Amino acid sequence: MNIYLVELDNENWLETANLSVSEKQKEIFPIPNIYWIGISRYEERTTLYAIMLDDNIVGLIGLGYDEDGVSGFINPLMIDEKYQGHHYAKDAMRIAIDILQDQYNVGEIHLGHRKTNTTAAKLYEQLGFQIVGEDEQDYFRVKDL
Repeated sequence: MNIYLVELDNENWLETANLSVSEKQKEIFPIPNIYWIGISRYEERTTLYAIMLDDNIVGLIGLGYDEDGVSGFINPLMIDEKYQGHHYAKDAMRIAIDILQDQYNVGEIHLGHRKTNTTAAKLYEQLGFQIVGEDEQDYFRVKDL
């Protein structure tokens, strides 16, 4: 089984929009994919990708330049509830990091997540993202490349 990323287009956006996390996870990750797809149409710095497992769309990941125009960012990252627990998010993150490093030529990558999302926290720590700030509900992380 092979994980890879495919940029959203006319062929895959609707199927990607219909993916979802579980009802319990919506307390942590409440924003549906259709929102991210809409934002990406008007937010020039964001490119969305379907996370593919062979021929199946299993998730969504967004990446691009951060507001400073030189750092990278990753947001969102979601895996459909039917495909969770198989390390697909980790594989997709590694691919996204490579894209940001090789194609965007960034020296660091930013991301954020809810403090209550311990699964995301563990993943990001494993991938070398360090906490550099926080607010009431989120941690903000950076990975130096």
